[in-house]
Amino acid sequence: MPVRRLWIALFALCVTAPPAAADDRPNILWITSEDNGPFLGCYGDPLAVTPNLDGLAARGTRYTNFFANAPVCAVARSTWFLGMPAVTTGTHHMRSKYRVPESCVPYAALIREAGYFVTNNSKTDYNTRTYGAAVWDQCGPRAHFKNRKPGQPFFAVFNTTRSHESSIFPGRNEKRKGAPKVPRVAAEDIVVPPYQVATDEVVMDHRRYYDSMTIMDEQVGQVLADLEASGEADNTIILYNSDHGGVTLRSKRYLYDSGTRVPLIVAFPEKYKDWAPGEPGSVSTRLTQFLDMPRTILALAGIDPPDRMTGRVFLGPDPEAEPETVLLFSNRFDESPDMTRGVTDGRWKYIRNYESDRTRFQMLTYPRTQLGQQSQLREYLAGRTNDLQSAFYQDQPFEELYDTEADPHEIKNLVGDPGSAAKLDELRADLDAHLVAVHDLGFLPETLMEEINLAGGETIHDWAQSPRNFPLDRVMEVAAIAGAGDPAGLDALRAAAADPNETVRFWGVLGLRVLGPDAADARDVLEARTEDEATSVRLAAWAALGKLGDVDRAIDALLEEARTAENEMHQAYALDGVKLLDAPEAYTRDEIAAIKTRGYGERISKLLQMGATMRRPGDSVAPPKWK
Repeated sequence: MPVRRLWIALFALCVTAPPAAADDRPNILWITSEDNGPFLGCYGDPLAVTPNLDGLAARGTRYTNFFANAPVCAVARSTWFLGMPAVTTGTHHMRSKYRVPESCVPYAALIREAGYFVTNNSKTDYNTRTYGAAVWDQCGPRAHFKNRKPGQPFFAVFNTTRSHESSIFPGRNEKRKGAPKVPRVAAEDIVVPPYQVATDEVVMDHRRYYDSMTIMDEQVGQVLADLEASGEADNTIILYNSDHGGVTLRSKRYLYDSGTRVPLIVAFPEKYKDWAPGEPGSVSTRLTQFLDMPRTILALAGIDPPDRMTGRVFLGPDPEAEPETVLLFSNRFDESPDMTRGVTDGRWKYIRNYESDRTRFQMLTYPRTQLGQQSQLREYLAGRTNDLQSAFYQDQPFEELYDTEADPHEIKNLVGDPGSAAKLDELRADLDAHLVAVHDLGFLPETLMEEINLAGGETIHDWAQSPRNFPLDRVMEVAAIAGAGDPAGLDALRAAAADPNETVRFWGVLGLRVLGPDAADARDVLEARTEDEATSVRLAAWAALGKLGDVDRAIDALLEEARTAENEMHQAYALDGVKLLDAPEAYTRDEIAAIKTRGYGERISKLLQMGATMRRPGDSVAPPKWK
């Protein structure tokens, strides 16, 4: 028996035995959509036309404090697929495909082993190459619960992509089936968030998005109609949610509520009404998260969730106590590295930006396909944005604190407000406790992760369990000093930069990079680290020296690292260092074009060739054309 199947079989022995009659177990239908916050009529959006989801909410319960732990699809899906935070398994970088331990059996495999017919129609995107479509009985556009054996209970996932951010890209929306040639919502009815600029293009993006939501709702209606036609509606528990927020500026890929607070609707048939969280049409304020979904679905199927799944069961006969806060996380998004962590209790939100010398603007090519995002960047470059709108293109603060009840757009940072000091201290400590509890692998430099993964031995997760390899407490201490950007931390960063452990050295050097000119007294340390055996440390040291004014020499070294890179991440992070230094376009264009790039290195290379860096986006703000 293959190793993977053996592990699945071993875990199956630990599940609760199903009832003697399969009919006693409920079917479970899970409908997911993409990239949308609660832009639904049942959530009070006056512009939404979503009758099918509104009807589902009328006979079920909608949740108002449901959060995606990560604000991007592959990372969020990895979290719910494995029932563990992506930062625990090492799947926290967007589309990284790193291996995970085969003992981390996906929840769908456990349901399948318990006798359910499990289907996925049809997105996988689990951010790891260890597991994929093989865990399902059927996975693809034709996967359907109707294909099960007679009397067999089913667990079926249906994912609609219609509300994905690409639906508002120019020319795409109008070509998609069902999209109106003229958006349904009038321009004068659109109210853009205060951190966006209300250009014609931005308004049009919002108008198109409401059309996408309506078409998504129609697709949900078709799935619900299939369920009714099957005669199984009276035996089926229904769940609906989106995979994260989105899609316009400062939503998807950000830890603000616009990127992480998402709709969740659950509906129970009469047969299982005692398991429901409330009466039909009720609203739940319970704090819930993606991490809760796998344990909850297993419990509904009569399966004891394995201890490694760390969420809370929130539905069924024995719901568990809700958490006081939930963890939010983000790291590299495609070609844009960063590290941000947050916690929320549903009202208060605390965010910590560990790379505080990066702008909020992530300089990603994909979302800049939106005409609205292009137009807002033009407005900023032309000096026509106010302080709030301009802040998106400037360095992010180390810490952010928001009262989302009083400030739903999260635009008033309460760090430094005396009246919020106690809440700030509370959430700081709470975040630290979360990071320790999940054994956060996001602190590992990704070049090191790539080296571990390519070696083909231990997974990143297993390698990092050794305190010698990954001394988390020490790393967290240094990373917090690094992100704070306080010159008072210079001596501590100097010491960390000489530490025997690569990850500690990396954060020590990165902290000197964040300090910029204030790290002048540590030049000798940085010079020594340019000869470091660790790729992550060398690259960070050259970027730090460049920020001390040694730009030409640093760029020469980083380009040489990119030319001779041993793997894709080595190359990508070398070129990211050039981008971070705001390289003079004339100096680097030809040299960068001559480098043989691949993967994310190619994406950054294209950005640099068009003069698009973090602080000097260049005259053209249109994204490069990809092959």
